[in-house]
Amino acid sequence: MNSILDLGGDPPSEQEILAIKQDARATFTVWGKRTLYAGIALALSCAAVVPFAKGHSLHAHAEPFGRLFVYLSMGLLVVLVICGGIALNSWLYVRDLEKSDR
Repeated sequence: MNSILDLGGDPPSEQEILAIKQDARATFTVWGKRTLYAGIALALSCAAVVPFAKGHSLHAHAEPFGRLFVYLSMGLLVVLVICGGIALNSWLYVRDLEKSDR
């Protein structure tokens, strides 16, 4: 089975391997936080739609404002999926690096 560090040529030194692992962990941390923030923003945006639903106090203003919150929620869903995909890919990369150590 090929290792993720098999680059074909001289094998990387221990310092290079350590730097690669630290960079991968940092990337995973950054995208994990971005995924969390996108999820929180999506939840808040979805919660902002509720007062504009039928039977609530702001339903009379649903056409201009409620629709904007729905579009915002749809856009934030796309952002969440993209950030989550990158975070998942980063996590898989970190996991493969850790496995290649053994």
